[in-house]
Amino acid sequence: MTQPDLPDEHPVDTSSVSGPSSSTPRPIADRTAVLFVGLVAGFAVGVSFHTSPPVAVPTMTTTPAVTAPATGDAPTTPPAATPRSVPAATMPAPSGPATIDPRVLARVKADGRIRVGVFGDSIGNGMFEALYYQLPRDQGYDVLRFSKEATGFTRYHTLDLAQRAREQLAADPVDIAVISFGANDAQDMWEEGHLHPLLGDSWRRIVGERLDRFVATARSTGATVYWIGLPVMRDAQMDATMQAMDAFYADHMRRLGVTFVDTRPLSVDAQGRYNAYLPDAKTGRPALMRTPDGIHLIGVGYRRLTAGVADDIRAFAAKARAAAGVPAPQANEAAR
Repeated sequence: MTQPDLPDEHPVDTSSVSGPSSSTPRPIADRTAVLFVGLVAGFAVGVSFHTSPPVAVPTMTTTPAVTAPATGDAPTTPPAATPRSVPAATMPAPSGPATIDPRVLARVKADGRIRVGVFGDSIGNGMFEALYYQLPRDQGYDVLRFSKEATGFTRYHTLDLAQRAREQLAADPVDIAVISFGANDAQDMWEEGHLHPLLGDSWRRIVGERLDRFVATARSTGATVYWIGLPVMRDAQMDATMQAMDAFYADHMRRLGVTFVDTRPLSVDAQGRYNAYLPDAKTGRPALMRTPDGIHLIGVGYRRLTAGVADDIRAFAAKARAAAGVPAPQANEAAR
């Protein structure tokens, strides 16, 4: 089992990584590569083009792939909050499974360890780092990075997420699967020879089928599955789109019996608005939580969003170890 490097306080800069290209030419624009012409105003919009014989192709709505920004200097004073609000209710704590799968109990009985796989895009990378920090190896946890930047369920011409997950889980079965996608899925799709508008009926059907297969794959090792929703975004238009995406994913996860963790209440200030500075869990004083792009978070921000899931995993671990009749590994054993 490959062990990840110990994470630091900032998300990994993965903006230079791109997925494999499709072997089948397609008349489609997506958000993976950098568009080489027509870009000004100091930034590049990532769009790749696959060519095919001349055909009439409808215009598609696409936006740049969401990848983690490079670590830069943080602003020294809190910026003004966006004049937009969402309910700032307290997020209910996730709840673990009523029963534990026998395959999980067999693994836990063998060594007392709890294996957590984190799937997602660049935001998923941040979720991984947060859980890796909160569930250390010396307490009997193996937190594995299965996430990959610039991926999503609308981008299967680049990477089939379910197939990749099958390969990952065949090598490293997990007891808990934590999933966080969506930031790269806010786009139309060209599939089956047709344009499928964002969140239209055909779009929901295709993405829904992919979600079904992905969750079934995540559960194939007996794992309990959590889906962590997206935080509030600084840009109002992007936030409205991401909120609609999250509503779709939340509804689908409920129908699959997957715990959906709503992070929006945890990513707003006391007025229910986006703010890069939120109360520190220890001091209560405003602390920087977001990166300059208004999309991603820094380490402490991701830990804020995943604290409830980490608590739930600890409770699951205690229950699984008790059912398996084994104690938690000691620090010297866990370090081996």
